[in-house]
This record gives sequence, C-alpha cells and structure tokens, in this order.
Amino acid sequence: MKDEALDRRRLLGRAGATAATLAAVGGAGALGAEPARGAEPEPAATGHDRDRLPRLFTHPVIGTWRGTVSRSDGEVEQTLLGFYPGGMFTAFTDGFHVAVGRWADRGDTRVTFGLWQVLPVDLYGRPHSYQGEVRALHEAELAGDTLVSRGVGKGIDLAGEVLLTVDVEVRATRFGLTLPGE
Repeated sequence: MKDEALDRRRLLGRAGATAATLAAVGGAGALGAEPARGAEPEPAATGHDRDRLPRLFTHPVIGTWRGTVSRSDGEVEQTLLGFYPGGMFTAFTDGFHVAVGRWADRGDTRVTFGLWQVLPVDLYGRPHSYQGEVRALHEAELAGDTLVSRGVGKGIDLAGEVLLTVDVEVRATRFGLTLPGE
C-alpha cells in the first residue's frame, strides 16, 4: 500500500512536470502563432530576436518581487509582482487591484513590461462595479535583488476616454523562499 502511494506521487509529479514543460513550450510556440483575425501580424523573428527567445525563460527578472508603487498624483500602494518564464506578468496591488500583462527582455539588467487591469468604481472597497480599465507601460532596471521601474499609467473609461494619466515608479525587492530574519 505504501509503495502504491509513492508510485502515485511520482506519477503525479511527472505529470505536473510534463504539463509545465508543455505549457512553456506552448507559450514559446504562441509567440510565433498566427495572429487573431483582424489583428496586426507581428514581424517574423529575425536572428537577433530569435537569439533572445531563450532569455524569456532564463532572464534574471523571473521571480516574485515585493515593493511600493508611487504615483505622481500622490498615491502610494504596496504591490506584489510576478515575472514568469515566457514573458507573462502579474501584479497584485493594495485592495483588489489585479493586473496582467507581458514583459520583454531589453538586456541583462533591463525589461519592459505592460499591464492591464480593470478599474473599479470604488478603489478601496470590494469591486462591485467597474468604470473602465488601467493600462501602463514600464521600463525596469535590475540591480541584483532590486528592481526599479518607471512608467506611465492611464485610466480609461468604458467609452474609451482617458480619465487620468499618471507617472508611476515601482521600487521592489526579490521575494525569496525564506522568511524575514532567517
């Protein structure tokens, strides 16, 4: 009975590793996939771009970062950023602000990332209704376990009109697997 449990765990572990590998390969394949109907086709990868593709899986930005978002309108928020292999990005910021996006390699210590999030009517409570979306584009610089990014965020209403534009700075530290003080 005990051996069966170990075999199941090994099988599930292998299945999980296989699924992760397929997702990574699928994500890489999606970079060269046909564009959706009506979308602008992306230019074909040239030699230089093709050389950078593997870095989407090994770039030092990959990981989880904890930091502070400072906006030009005086708002300051705490955030948790995730940069994933293949170029995906997420951010969880004060309240119910969840953003998704993409990041791109710009060198050994630089990345660009763009994000999108829904814009709730009540910025500080549970979101019951939305007034639009937020889009932002950042340029980030890495120095060891520190990330500093600067960008511009735009709040856009449901009709597509820009509600606000703010300059944004993020200062973050890599979040590891140990608890503070260990």
